[in-house]
Amino acid sequence: QKWRPFCLRFEGVVEDFNYGTLLRLDSRREYTEENTIFATRIQFFAIEIARNREGWNDEVYGSAREPAAEEGKS
Repeated sequence: QKWRPFCLRFEGVVEDFNYGTLLRLDSRREYTEENTIFATRIQFFAIEIARNREGWNDEVYGSAREPAAEEGKS
């Protein structure tokens, strides 16, 4: 119920705002049964934006960029 008023603010603004998606509880770990919950799309966006601003996804971002940089050198 806490999320409902927040989510409804995006109706008509964000496409499919209330569709369900999988969300990792700990962004440093893989998608597993223990580390995954079902959330609405707007909840996913809000949590991932907060994680990015707080630096929680920096490790994942860095590890994804390294292979891409190596690939660009060849």
